Amino acid sequence: MKLDRKQPWGVWAFVIGLNLVGVIGYFILQAKGITLQSIHAG
Repeated sequence: MKLDRKQPWGVWAFVIGLNLVGVIGYFILQAKGITLQSIHAG
């Protein structure tokens, strides 16, 4: 994928925003003692 100045910045903002939400949510869950492994284990 080429990076050029015509790239839609809204798409990049959306992708980066989703990543931030995921990372922040992951750390919040870890701080509460909930891990993804425990969710999958049932």
